[in-house]
Amino acid sequence: MIAFEVSIDGRKQCTAGVTDLGVTSVIASWVRRISRDPTSGQPIPDSFEEELTLDVGGLAHDPDGAPVRVEWLRQFLKPGQQITLVVVETGEADPPQTRKREDPAWARQRQREYYERLKREYGDG
Repeated sequence: MIAFEVSIDGRKQCTAGVTDLGVTSVIASWVRRISRDPTSGQPIPDSFEEELTLDVGGLAHDPDGAPVRVEWLRQFLKPGQQITLVVVETGEADPPQTRKREDPAWARQRQREYYERLKREYGDG
């Protein structure tokens, strides 16, 4: 399988990959947003918070075909840190830290809600 070997500051964090059908991704993100009062949820004027993260995850499937979201790493970063990504071919990846099987009934309901929203927005056509 193709997998991603991820290191931060020279220390290997994980080898992430899924067998057969699926998706594996490595995403570095920076977000700056307005701070909110923890009690009221209201924006705090001229106050901001930042988040710098590295996420390694993907989508696999259980033997019955049900989708499973997998996550190997969610790491907060600081400026100056070095991320190394090596694409490797391997027979085995590290087991993910988390596996969240998608509930088929929930997924079907979400699809239906999306369909109904688009139908309202664009009409029956």
